[in-house]
Amino acid sequence: MSAALEVMLATFLGLMLIGLPVAWAMMAGVLAWVVWGGKWAFLPLLAERVYQGMDVFVLMAIPLFILAGELVNEGRITDRLVRFANVLVGWMRGGLAQVNIAASILFSGITGVALGDIAALGRVFIPAMVQQGYTAAYAAAVTASSSIIGPMVPPSLVAVIYGSMTGISIGALMAATLVPGLLIGLMQMVLVAAQARALGFPTVPADRSARAVLAAGGQAAVPLMIPVIILAGMLGGVMTPTEAGGVAAAYALAVSVVLYRSLRAAALGAVLVRSALFSGQLLIIVGCGAAFSWAMGMENVPRLLGTAVAGWELGYAGTFLAFNLILLGLGMFIDPTTVIILFGPLLSAAAVTAGIDPLHFGVVAILNLNIGLLTPPLGVCLFAAERIAGSGLGPLLRATAPFLAVNLLTLAIVVAVPGFSLWLPGVLGF
Repeated sequence: MSAALEVMLATFLGLMLIGLPVAWAMMAGVLAWVVWGGKWAFLPLLAERVYQGMDVFVLMAIPLFILAGELVNEGRITDRLVRFANVLVGWMRGGLAQVNIAASILFSGITGVALGDIAALGRVFIPAMVQQGYTAAYAAAVTASSSIIGPMVPPSLVAVIYGSMTGISIGALMAATLVPGLLIGLMQMVLVAAQARALGFPTVPADRSARAVLAAGGQAAVPLMIPVIILAGMLGGVMTPTEAGGVAAAYALAVSVVLYRSLRAAALGAVLVRSALFSGQLLIIVGCGAAFSWAMGMENVPRLLGTAVAGWELGYAGTFLAFNLILLGLGMFIDPTTVIILFGPLLSAAAVTAGIDPLHFGVVAILNLNIGLLTPPLGVCLFAAERIAGSGLGPLLRATAPFLAVNLLTLAIVVAVPGFSLWLPGVLGF
């Protein structure tokens, strides 16, 4: 490793740890690499590299998916999903916790963002669960844990970014993450069922006659067409991810403004502003990350990493285990988008060298980084849920521990059984 590369990495990590936004920390690291290495000829290229990193057609899907999610949130479409989830699983002991998880699964198919799940559902479920006798910490733990289903069930912004960074088909990646995402929800519901039996959690009273179930299903069917449109369009080869995002946003707008009339035209300005700000934050990270990755490429980091992996001589299983530990560690300190931009192409190439299927590895990488959203010191989903619940971090960590264990068990299953990730893409011809 050259001295210039060491300075670049030290600058990036040091500035990020003291709180500088990650995009500017990356660019500062690249500038330090230029200055320390005397690579002044590269200085005019940096702005071009940032622009080229963002000037990727498939990345246009990001603001469109974000806009669709914001329209759904502002249009209060989540209420229909919650009612449908209630009639499906609310009869079980621990019913409201089960409804929380089921609603997250349904909502994930619309937004694909973990924090969006907490923002939309946390304010509904956490106070309601506390009112039913659950502790605030447990309510927040269920909400935070179920939110990581969002980036796994299509449409997934993380999958879009991972696919664009590694060259993997985004349609194939979204198909590959679907079954593992549903498996996470199922495993969490099994855990809640076991806890409910041991602790005597209550059920949720509601009319669950056939007529009520059909009515709730009919009300939820219209918003649930959003993931159907996205999946059918992309997996059927009819739409690109960007086109699917555009259709989803247009559909969400029509449903919220015209059909349900739950979103006033005057509120559209705020929706567009929030979508633009969130999109800008993500895309500037992508652009600066492209410049950072280019600098690492100039330093032959991919070749060095591939040589190091080959030198480990750990075999398929040992290499996969090592990469899981690396990704879990990175996810604890850095947000998933940044990890994917900085390390996704490097680790994916090294995984292929070790004989790991790149699509399977992509699913495992995304799941690892999602679990990092529940672990300090980053733990953004953990802290977001705690702010709503006001439970205190200590009790929340204790309540989250069983869910974290179940998520890690699910990760181990997905790693050990590639069919969970590769079956659906294979059926669809990817």
